[in-house]
Amino acid sequence: MTSHSFVSPTAAASEDDPNNPSFQSRAQRRYVVGVCAMEKKSRSKPMQEILRRLVKKKQFDLVIFTDDMILNRPIEDWPICEAIFSFYSTGFPLAKAESYVHLRRPVLVNDLSIQHVLFDRRKVYEVLIRNGVNVPRHAIVNRDGPTPDVLDESENYVIVNGVQINKPFVEKPADAEDHNIYIYYPSSAGGGSKRLFRKVGDRSSEFYPDVNHVRREGSYIYEEFLNTQGTDVKVYTVGPNYGHAEARKSPVLDGRVMRDSVGKEVRYPVILNSIEKDIARKVCLAFQQTVCGFDLLRVRGTSFVCDVNGWSFVKNSKKYYDDCGLVLHNYLLTALLRYRHHHRPSPRYNLSPKSSGGPSPFAQYATEPVLLNQHQPFIKEQHSMSTHSSPSDPFDLPHSLGSPQLLHHSRTSSTASNDDSMWLEKKEELRAVIAVVRHGDRTPKQKLKTRVWEPQLVNFYETRRTKDKFDEVKVKAVMDLQELLDIVRSLIKEYAPNVGSKGTVWEKEGGDSFEKLLQIKRVLERWKFAGINRKVQFKPRREYMPPSSGSGANSELLLIMKWGGDLTETGKRQGELLGNRFRNELYPVEEGGLLRLHSTFRHDLKIFTSDEGRVQMTAAAFAKGFLELEGDLTPILVSLVTTLDKDANKMLDHSGQADANEEIERTKAKLRKVMQQEYTSFEDMVASVAPLNTHSIVAALHDLQNPKESLGKLHDLIRLVKTEIKELAADRAALSLHDDRLNELYMGETYSLMSERWEKLYRDFYSIPKQEYDLSKLPDIYDCIKYDMLHNLNGAHATTKYGRALFNMAELFVTCYVPQEYGMNVAEKQSIGIKVSQALCAKIRADIATAMTIQREEKPSVVNSLYNGKSFLPLCTAAMDESDESESNLEHNGYRLDPSFAKELRIKSPGTQVRTRLYFTSESHMHTLLNVLRHQCPAWVARRTDENLTSGTSSQQDQPPKQRHAFDAAKMTMAPQAIEALDNVSELDYLAHIIIRVFEAPWLPEEDGNRFRVEIAFSPGLRGDPEGGGGVVLEAARSSSTSSAASSVGFTPPSTPLASSVPIAIPPSSSPNLFAFYDRKDDVISPSYDGGIPDNKIYLTKDMPGVVFDDMLAACVASVANNPVSYVPDSV
Repeated sequence: MTSHSFVSPTAAASEDDPNNPSFQSRAQRRYVVGVCAMEKKSRSKPMQEILRRLVKKKQFDLVIFTDDMILNRPIEDWPICEAIFSFYSTGFPLAKAESYVHLRRPVLVNDLSIQHVLFDRRKVYEVLIRNGVNVPRHAIVNRDGPTPDVLDESENYVIVNGVQINKPFVEKPADAEDHNIYIYYPSSAGGGSKRLFRKVGDRSSEFYPDVNHVRREGSYIYEEFLNTQGTDVKVYTVGPNYGHAEARKSPVLDGRVMRDSVGKEVRYPVILNSIEKDIARKVCLAFQQTVCGFDLLRVRGTSFVCDVNGWSFVKNSKKYYDDCGLVLHNYLLTALLRYRHHHRPSPRYNLSPKSSGGPSPFAQYATEPVLLNQHQPFIKEQHSMSTHSSPSDPFDLPHSLGSPQLLHHSRTSSTASNDDSMWLEKKEELRAVIAVVRHGDRTPKQKLKTRVWEPQLVNFYETRRTKDKFDEVKVKAVMDLQELLDIVRSLIKEYAPNVGSKGTVWEKEGGDSFEKLLQIKRVLERWKFAGINRKVQFKPRREYMPPSSGSGANSELLLIMKWGGDLTETGKRQGELLGNRFRNELYPVEEGGLLRLHSTFRHDLKIFTSDEGRVQMTAAAFAKGFLELEGDLTPILVSLVTTLDKDANKMLDHSGQADANEEIERTKAKLRKVMQQEYTSFEDMVASVAPLNTHSIVAALHDLQNPKESLGKLHDLIRLVKTEIKELAADRAALSLHDDRLNELYMGETYSLMSERWEKLYRDFYSIPKQEYDLSKLPDIYDCIKYDMLHNLNGAHATTKYGRALFNMAELFVTCYVPQEYGMNVAEKQSIGIKVSQALCAKIRADIATAMTIQREEKPSVVNSLYNGKSFLPLCTAAMDESDESESNLEHNGYRLDPSFAKELRIKSPGTQVRTRLYFTSESHMHTLLNVLRHQCPAWVARRTDENLTSGTSSQQDQPPKQRHAFDAAKMTMAPQAIEALDNVSELDYLAHIIIRVFEAPWLPEEDGNRFRVEIAFSPGLRGDPEGGGGVVLEAARSSSTSSAASSVGFTPPSTPLASSVPIAIPPSSSPNLFAFYDRKDDVISPSYDGGIPDNKIYLTKDMPGVVFDDMLAACVASVANNPVSYVPDSV
């Protein structure tokens, strides 16, 4: 800084003496501006950058107060200044500075007295609420008064003064100087808490899985945790009409601080919307802090302020320093002109423009790019520097004082030029990645039903049912499960002497044995009460009467316990690896790939799941690998994954099957019949069991030979395996007397529980009264033997002689049964598929439509027709419904990079936007969606064969006229090679997924229907050797293993192995029990295509025009008669 910019404290004081002749000529002299702050702040790089720009125009003399002067000298000796920058930091004597202001009455850039409010988060929220600024829903516990508030804490919520705050919630100390903020997670997400703190090295938070109780000393704010998709935003104001926003990875994700090459935390400028700009203005004025920082949360289209910091500068941004210097320079000139005119203004001088309701004459907020001329590239929009006050106002600033014209933050012309030249190279750009993914490896799902009538259990139900209703009661909460366990333990202790006797109450006719009570106890004791691994239901029987109704009341309940189905540690690793693979193989590698795209806010990511725990945890594990995060999954789950609410859940959950349940049950009944009858020939059997002649099903039938006879052999194999396991359980029970660890299997299961699981499967699979097999148990049998062969009977714990044969035969039956639960012929697959997948198809369609429209706002140099109100998208319904409009209006749910900083940040393509939508679900939705994509719907099949599609008219009365698009018929259907490849798929295994990518050819005209291309790929998921090792191909060994193991039950091995797939396993060294990714290089349908999706995918299509795919989905959604289901907008 140049020496002439400073004056000595003595000179500054003497000039204020009215007897000094120089006092009269002060108006012609420089203004004296002081910086009264601790030297650590006043000498910091950001402050020095701002001050250097202030003195550059030679209109200010700056006086920087030293720490010695501030702390040790009386205010009368402090330099006399006409304006002053003063703000609190650690050690700063705020009250002393206020006395100085009262004595000298300078112009204040930031008011001092209100800075006391910033010390207390409770008062900050009061000011924000009073000024109409949204804050998170919260409750306050005050413990610093004479009568401390009472907080009631439950497992998943707290209640303060009658206000209930559910987990996840944030616990903030009332003291704003205390940065130890805790976040508590619900048991449904795994529980635990996250502790945020001031950055220490590369850490800003730590997760504590076993800390679930809130702090009991001190005053706190408890507020709802708002899911911001892992993004934190800090807004820096310079006056009420300038704001700079920067976003970073939220510390609640994994606590790892991302730093640049010089060690600074990585942040990127982002664009605020109009509401957020108004919030910034309100915050600045409400706290009378011209330079002010605050934390902003944007959630589902609504923005909240969660903290106000006071004086804050941006670090390491030349553009911000230039803007800030300009704004402060002009503000100070305006204020000091008035100051000298009035001699002694109020110390709380308002630096905002005189006409507070009008726009600022100075810098504006960053805004979206604006198209000035639709026939030209982006152009810098110039803003007038004239004020909105009266022209006669003597203090209006002339243009000569205003420096460079500031502009709306739009892409520079050089950037546009670079993009245009790129388009001339005819390089496609990725616009969207949409994926539907099945969950990863899980434990077997199990269920126990038993009738109970003991008073303790009936009373447990009575205290939880709805008043005046005998409804079902679900028990998931930790405290409730613990109470139930205590009741069961007391009952066992009470009745243990009578176990096995005829007269015992537990041997009531038609009831369940005492063994089931013991099993309830074992299941409840199996894990700690956390997470989402068990639930108990009490259902009153039809004749149920409460005990209070008098003697003779029938108080019998049906107790249903469900457990299992949890994502395993292997499943978590699988999900993480798949996320890593998506990141590396589905996105452009230029400019640092996906992570750079995501961190610079050019990647719009949202992850949706059903409410099933295994699905949610798979999504969290995927996100961890996808974004290269660290640490526990619980914070990632809560911060990044959106679990759909009850109404929207049908998009991904089993509730979506409700509309098709009747058809599904009819199909299952047909399968039960055709798979349990005799046939005179193989051809007759295929015609009945596999009417579509699907290759994988026909091959499985060929191996089974006679399904009815093979069902008996399957039952015998289950008996042999359960006998083996029962003997193992007895052996381990004896050994575990000395060491409990010898009785423990994978995921905490015991040999006795595994034995009970197989006993139940054997018992339930065949109905003696009906003399038939329950084919609905086939998936359970297959899941159990696959799980045990992978994790329990693989040699690490024990071995089995008959396990391999059981696995092979169960797989053959599942191949025939499971895919056909959702339709045996094309008409059934279409009808069931559309009904189950209707909501998901509608949402995917909205994603596609948004991806094909949002980019028009990004590249107006080639976008013409849309700005005239035209659209080429042949949407099936009336253009877009309200939900579609809310979706397209904000991509605004997420923050976007401010392109005016692109050059400074060395970002070559700031306009690039990639939309990623990930949907995690269960196997049923995978089958039905695949059927929709493969078979489509009758209306679409009829339409695509109609010449009207290419002639520009429509035969559908409810369709708007199509624009003229002449498409190759081959581009409107799935490739024949893809259909053949699908026919060879025997199973949709864990992490099966469908990937839809949208590409744009920006060199094509807007009206060209081929401008957007849709690519659809499918992977059957993970495959591996159930005997462990991860490196042995399953199908290659099937024939020999079946022959050796099944001979004792009279099983004839198939003459040829099942020709379904040839998996390539992950090497054993990478993960001993990890499934291999399905890999068939010959399944790639279009050899001419060189890049993109990995080779292990089956490409259903690579060149379907986007408008065609959109129209196909629209037809499928609309074809569900009298049952319209709109998609779930991102604002959910």
